[in-house]
Amino acid sequence: MVIPWVLPLLSVAKISVSLEEELYVRVRDAAGPSGISGWLAGAAAARLRSEGLLAVADEIAEASGGPYTEQELIEARAWLPSSSIPVR
Repeated sequence: MVIPWVLPLLSVAKISVSLEEELYVRVRDAAGPSGISGWLAGAAAARLRSEGLLAVADEIAEASGGPYTEQELIEARAWLPSSSIPVR
């Protein structure tokens, strides 16, 4: 018998998360049919990518001799319009 597709075996850790009721309702509504676990996993992955980008930006600023100018920040934000990187 030939199996047309095989799903990779993923290691999944199960956790428990406590949220305030209002936040829970908003997350549940935002998650929709994909479910809360998938939505939270995506949010966590996005946060980790954001923190990684900030770390790289800090390294570049340090290597180039100082903090970014306001013009450099404006250009970076225009280049990454969908970025969720927080303004510092």
